Amino acid sequence: MATLPRINFTHTGIHCTDLENMLEFYCQKLGFIVSDKGVASTGHRLFFMTQNPEVHHQVVLFDGKPTDLPYNPINQLSFLLDSLKDLKSYYQFAKENGIRDIEQIDHGNAWSIYFRDPEGNPIEMYVDSPFYSSQPCREPLNLEQSDEQIIAQTEAMCRSRPGFQTRAEWMQSIRKQIDEQRVRW
Repeated sequence: MATLPRINFTHTGIHCTDLENMLEFYCQKLGFIVSDKGVASTGHRLFFMTQNPEVHHQVVLFDGKPTDLPYNPINQLSFLLDSLKDLKSYYQFAKENGIRDIEQIDHGNAWSIYFRDPEGNPIEMYVDSPFYSSQPCREPLNLEQSDEQIIAQTEAMCRSRPGFQTRAEWMQSIRKQIDEQRVRW
């Protein structure tokens, strides 16, 4: 049997009704730069965007989204930050730069803020916590607290839920499951 290679998810494409407004938001509010732009074979204008010099694009914005869709087909776009300090910094930046209705959520395994882009697509900025908690888990988070308070509160919450593990323990168990799955193929 062949072993499956590891898959790394690296980017997503979003059709937009107002491409210029979305481009401005993703550059000015999320800090992306345009790494390339052009016209697709379908005739749609597109902008490749990144925040990582090792990744050509993390987001691609296309024009041509119909304005009469009965619902938003995007559930959420999630962006991983490096640290709790970074999440707190981004939260302050978002508040100071007119991003409204920011939710702060403790998922046990991650701390997140949620808000919407100009076309209503849910955006999540998050950082992994040092703990695992079964999902779904959605508890209040207060990023005005100290890191120590947040970590202690999250650990206590995770320990009270079934199946508590540290993140390292959880990663080891998932790694084993993935390795077993790859061998089956």
